[in-house]
Amino acid sequence: MSADAPDGWEEVFGGPCLEAEVLHAALEANGLNPVNRQLEAGDLWPTIGLNECRVYVPTDQAETARQLVSEHQQD
Repeated sequence: MSADAPDGWEEVFGGPCLEAEVLHAALEANGLNPVNRQLEAGDLWPTIGLNECRVYVPTDQAETARQLVSEHQQD
């Protein structure tokens, strides 16, 4: 999904941070190991905060995570 995912990890969600937190909890509840990353513009515009987050999981968990994310987005 994203070229900036760390080696061995895949991005399974990109969007609002609140939604990323909810997805993180749901993925953990299903036995996965998600990691969230909030994008920041502080270096360019110190007074502007972004509400954009990414959720990554280990590559071997990506398919399951994408299914769970898809189910969440259909609700």
